[in-house]
Amino acid sequence: MISKIQLVVMHLCLATSGLVAGAAQTPAGPPDLTRGPAIDRKLTYNLGATGLRGWIYTKPANFFESQQGRTTTPSRQILVTHVGAGSPADGVVRVDDVILGTGGTLFSDDARKSIALAIQEAEKETSGGVLKLRLWRSGMTRDVQLKLRVLGTYSPTAPFNCPKSKRIFDDACRMLEKEPLKNDIWGAVNGLALMAAGNPESMPRVSELARKMAPKSLKLELRDGMVVWEWAYRNLFLCEYYLLTGDKEVLHAINEYTVSLAKGQSMYGTYGHGIAHRTADGQLHGSIPPYGPVNAAGLVANVAIVMGKKCGVRDPEVDQAIERGSKYFAYFVDKGAVPYGEHAPWPNHDNNGKNAMAAVLFALQGDQVGPTQYYARMVTASYQNREYGHTGQGFSYLWGALGANAGGPMATAGFFQQASWHLDLVRRSDGSFTYDGGEQFGPGETHDNTYYGRSGYYGLSPNATYVLTYAIPLRKLCITGRDAKQANWLVKKDVADAIASGRFDLDRTGKSARELLTWLGDWSPVVRGWAAEELAKRPEAKAMVPELIALAEGADARLRQGACETLGYLKSAEALPVLGRLLTHEDRWLRVKAANAIKNMRDAARPVLPDMLKAAAKNAEPLQPIEWADPVQISQTELATAIFKGLMRDPKGTDPALLYPAIRAIANSPDGMARATLRDLFENKLTVEDVQALAPDVLAAVRTRCPADTMFGNEIRMGAFKALTKYRFKEGIEAGVIFARTQGGHGSESRTGVIMKEIAAYGTAARTAIPQLKELITELNEQCRKGDFPAGELNQRRVSAVEAAIREIESATTQPELRTVAPPR
Repeated sequence: MISKIQLVVMHLCLATSGLVAGAAQTPAGPPDLTRGPAIDRKLTYNLGATGLRGWIYTKPANFFESQQGRTTTPSRQILVTHVGAGSPADGVVRVDDVILGTGGTLFSDDARKSIALAIQEAEKETSGGVLKLRLWRSGMTRDVQLKLRVLGTYSPTAPFNCPKSKRIFDDACRMLEKEPLKNDIWGAVNGLALMAAGNPESMPRVSELARKMAPKSLKLELRDGMVVWEWAYRNLFLCEYYLLTGDKEVLHAINEYTVSLAKGQSMYGTYGHGIAHRTADGQLHGSIPPYGPVNAAGLVANVAIVMGKKCGVRDPEVDQAIERGSKYFAYFVDKGAVPYGEHAPWPNHDNNGKNAMAAVLFALQGDQVGPTQYYARMVTASYQNREYGHTGQGFSYLWGALGANAGGPMATAGFFQQASWHLDLVRRSDGSFTYDGGEQFGPGETHDNTYYGRSGYYGLSPNATYVLTYAIPLRKLCITGRDAKQANWLVKKDVADAIASGRFDLDRTGKSARELLTWLGDWSPVVRGWAAEELAKRPEAKAMVPELIALAEGADARLRQGACETLGYLKSAEALPVLGRLLTHEDRWLRVKAANAIKNMRDAARPVLPDMLKAAAKNAEPLQPIEWADPVQISQTELATAIFKGLMRDPKGTDPALLYPAIRAIANSPDGMARATLRDLFENKLTVEDVQALAPDVLAAVRTRCPADTMFGNEIRMGAFKALTKYRFKEGIEAGVIFARTQGGHGSESRTGVIMKEIAAYGTAARTAIPQLKELITELNEQCRKGDFPAGELNQRRVSAVEAAIREIESATTQPELRTVAPPR
């Protein structure tokens, strides 16, 4: 289902955000809330239009269940933590009451979803707005009633042709009108929502914001920093504003934002928090510097470029950027969800709205039917994936319905119907919306003990988010479906299949082995993985190995991949020959599945290690031109993981004729994550003879940063550097200085200390590096002055480490015996 390398990405992202999944969940299992257990009352859920917030047990730290929205599945009680003044619950329910059930019965399923469904039932005309709650208070059980506003029932086509949706929409619009329109990216989102709502009375405020975002003095610079978020959302707002109003006063800004974004795009069509650096020869479109690519920002940047072209921006950079971005994100079609950065796809139907953003990106181009429909189907199936996101799932809520809508009204309705319980849970009694979100889990954090909870994701307005969702039927904006091409729309069967795929993680247990075999060829790559995992658990699956082997080399690409996954879970030695052959198959995604299958088999797969080494060498490709069928060469990354983080714990005894070409191939892969698999090998396992034989590649690994997935690029650099210093190759001194100057990114302050200690250990031989080390100090101090990352205390730690190394080198009186990578004369 998920590779070790993907887990590394996920855990690194969690660590760098400072938010550890489940950190505040004190109970080990669902507690009896009537006994007053100690819990963290900051983490609560809004309980719909009742006026209540409550603590609900969330299952700790199961990544897959949290991705599928099943964190509160075991809960059967709700502790009331807040009662809103003037709300339906005011005077009826008290803080510390425990909600045990609704309608006179106890909760028998997920308490959070159960109360949401009960609220939906109460808001129907036939229920008259009456919500019956069973409460525990001070040792007594009692039944109470809340009087909610009658809103009706969602129509089967909601939010289209739906009176309830229209009432909710009107209320949310009134609340949105009260919010300020700030001149920042979240103000741009508010502006988009106001335009989507179609109220002419809002347009003077929107026009005023547009003029602020498009001053005549606007002069953008291609520089480091968090500029991509700003440029992308501002330009998206301005483009929609221009297309809606025809106001030419903003065209100069649209042109500048669009062209600047296009020029700042990386060679792969991606972005980081900021723009790409220039190439070694000074050209545009180099790599994203460490921290690395961030697709949540980059996808919106690509959308903004497409929108700029719709507004008439004409520049060769724009067309090239659209082509690069489209090719890169088309790679993930039929493979999974768009990941955090330049990584392998994630095994979920969406990942914090990035599939939804991709659906909009392709839909806006009009002629990208295949990618549009794929991403729209994935989003339609993602109704259980909405409550997970790195640092919070605000983008999932913002883009989700818009992405489903790229697949047309039936896809929107299918997605909406499945997500409606959550939409009604985050809606408040005054008609506004709240944001319930956090890393991995769903509860929000109340501020100042107010009913209103969090203000949103870094300032993202929940009201604006849901106004955009409910405004889809008006189709006022391009992102809500204006000028949509019906050729991109999903038909009824597509939508039904997507809905079925979204719940297959539960349904699979009721399928027979034969049925699971069929599901291995499902349209959804996520379902194919679930089916493979489930089939491998069945006793009869072992008898199906010959059939699975035949499918693995068959004509159906999806069945091939599903069969490979199943064989890996089964750890079938009989399948090893075919899995070895598939490592060089023309289907590059099949190579990934074969590599992962072999990795899952662990030591049983050792007989194919020679085939794996040969495949790594054979599959090696140049960095340029980019092969868009596998732009970052993920197939090599997964094979490298299977070899160097799996079977090859020690290279001793391995034929150098096989080992060295494989090492060279991976060390020269574009992907920093692929290169990172060699760190331990370089640092701890290579002999001096190995290093001598691989010298050009070892040196290059230290000196040259990887072009892709730079988040992990410093791993191989450190490993290769230590391989040189371990055996005291004199070239390690210069390589270390280069490494220290060019590393960048998270952890640079601690890496600098390690690098400096290694250089200083060369004693008097390192004195030739002192001028360069002093230059490095000057560069670091200049970064502090300019405020460049990493500035302040972190850079000061780097400066201190360099200064200490200089002092140690200057005071040295000896040096170790040195080697050189140059061949002896």
